[in-house]
Amino acid sequence: MGKTLVIAEKPSAGADIAKVLGCSKKEKGYIEGERYIVTWAIGHLIGQKLPEEHNTNYKAWKLEDLPFHFPLQQSLKILPNTAEQFKVIKELIHRPDVELLINAGDAGREGYLIQEWIYRMAGNNKPKKVLWASSLTDEALRKAFASLKEPQEFEGLLREAEARAQLDYLLGINYTRALSLKNDLSINGKRAIIHYGRCQTPLLKLISDREDEIKKFVPTPYYEVEISYTKGFSGRMIDAEKNIERFESSEEAETIIKEMGQSAVIASYQEEERRTSPPPLYNLADLQKDMGRKYGYTAEDTLAIAQALYEKYKVISYPRTDSKYLSTDLYNEIDEHLKSLNFSNFMAALKNIKQEKIFDKRYFNDLKVTDHHALIPTINSRIEVIFNELTEPEQRVFSAIAYRFIAIFCPDYQYKATEIITEESGHRFLSRGNTILHLGYKAVLRSDENEEKKEMQILPELQTGDLLRIDHSEVLAKKTKAPAAYNVASIISLMESYNIGTSATRAEILKKLLGKVGDKVYEQKAFLRLNKNVYVVTELGKKVLQLIPDQLKDPELTNYYETVLKNVNSGEVELSSFLGKLLEEQKRQIILFQEQKEEIVEEGKIVIKCPKCGRPIREMEKVYRCSGWNEGCNFTIWRNIAGKKLTPAQAAALITKGKTGKISGFKKRDGGTFSAALSLEDGKVQFLFINKK
Repeated sequence: MGKTLVIAEKPSAGADIAKVLGCSKKEKGYIEGERYIVTWAIGHLIGQKLPEEHNTNYKAWKLEDLPFHFPLQQSLKILPNTAEQFKVIKELIHRPDVELLINAGDAGREGYLIQEWIYRMAGNNKPKKVLWASSLTDEALRKAFASLKEPQEFEGLLREAEARAQLDYLLGINYTRALSLKNDLSINGKRAIIHYGRCQTPLLKLISDREDEIKKFVPTPYYEVEISYTKGFSGRMIDAEKNIERFESSEEAETIIKEMGQSAVIASYQEEERRTSPPPLYNLADLQKDMGRKYGYTAEDTLAIAQALYEKYKVISYPRTDSKYLSTDLYNEIDEHLKSLNFSNFMAALKNIKQEKIFDKRYFNDLKVTDHHALIPTINSRIEVIFNELTEPEQRVFSAIAYRFIAIFCPDYQYKATEIITEESGHRFLSRGNTILHLGYKAVLRSDENEEKKEMQILPELQTGDLLRIDHSEVLAKKTKAPAAYNVASIISLMESYNIGTSATRAEILKKLLGKVGDKVYEQKAFLRLNKNVYVVTELGKKVLQLIPDQLKDPELTNYYETVLKNVNSGEVELSSFLGKLLEEQKRQIILFQEQKEEIVEEGKIVIKCPKCGRPIREMEKVYRCSGWNEGCNFTIWRNIAGKKLTPAQAAALITKGKTGKISGFKKRDGGTFSAALSLEDGKVQFLFINKK
């Protein structure tokens, strides 16, 4: 009887599988048993060739060579760093006694691609099966080996994976070369490469746009009127739609208070019993958001911890999941999962579970589970021992997953919502409060501070028509708030909303923008930095964004590509058709690069020189800028000032004479227009209003 070759994604996973299959004879690069041979990749063993590996003439970067477009079957290469392990796998595949291959790679898009490219480059023609495991416990692996899947089930996933690989390669290689050739970006006096990334560049723009919003934001003061009753609660003045009334001046609000008497009548008193269900189970994105919000963990931190809990400790299911649901076949295993949590840290939480765990489609839904189900604890009799050996961050992440899992089997949170509207002197005041009736799942999941604050005001039992004595009234001075900067939690929500990356890739996208390679940060290459858990665009990031055309950094473009990738998976879009359209679009874009010119600003025959360093001033898409900008001179004048675009002649006058003549058409905030001259003082442009006589 022939042998079966099992190929895992990495050595640690290979060792786990070998143990389950009874393989114990260790060889260089594999472990062999009586029926099985277990070997492994080391991440990607196969990559795509650089242009110069196709043709040595492409080593010199030239715009006229672009865009490159190489058929995938001619583009794959064995990566030199892992060539030795590939040789081991190839020899094992072609061993005469090997009759069947099992793809035991990481159960996801990228993991499947890693395996398929190995088979292709090794020239495999033997039958294959796929191991698709939700966790790496011995029991889960045995179960997965007992129900191996056919490769045909993953044809769509493979199409999507190869489309993603080619898309990112073609966008990166073509636009990186084009942008670098077209713009002279220097770092520390050396010419730099402008790297373009399908996901990284639009994300960088979104963060930069938010920074600009915050810088331009001018807080507007407003005022609210609040009255406090002797019954121990308060209310705010509202308009006809029950919105809190805002006043532009404190005088308006004070006028209301002066009109108030000493009591108010209850015009409306409403009570309603409400309930909320336990929140959905975690997918990776929601886990990253919660860990970022509670503990300041980055997406990379949380993923690394979750990966260790899955791979090293085997206490949670596959972490890189987008789903918040469980497949229906897991329902019969629930008691075993919960039993694994029956130790000191979680015993109190388990007592809140309903006696009868009703099958609930809010949490069990086959249609909502694609590659993997939601994050849950595994069936593992050693969880208590393992938990006590975990680091504090590891315990936090595991506990969050475990408590969320326990919570879905707990009763609803029930409360009484009360709303009181009072009237006095023709004005209406709204009070809202909640009274807890039954904690339900909230006994397991601690409420956020914001939720607790909402529940703080408890309203007394009253009825319509009752008279309430007013204890005091006051004007609350407030200001509108600027949009919040993106932090380690909200950045994940931003990426989700624009379809930037997947649960499996978002941490890596952020890591690259931060200039990280492994655990080391290369600040000179960083487009982002973290400042107190807030993402900040670096000077290099700002420079690069100015050099990239708007259409290439539009987040909607990334959203479009992700949608197309899903459609390639489903078969709605043909891969060849998509790549053909991509090539045509790149041809058009490269032509635009070739035609784009930076004009030197001239007045007559005289080149306008930078007042700071003497180099020529160039007219760019959005600015008039010193041509020595990349060498350290930051002299810049925006072309658009208060909605008016400056002509080269006006810019020349401003730079050489320090002021312009009168210019009409500047826009006011209220939509009107005004006229003014412009002056240049200490490098800053200011309005110069000419008095009429």
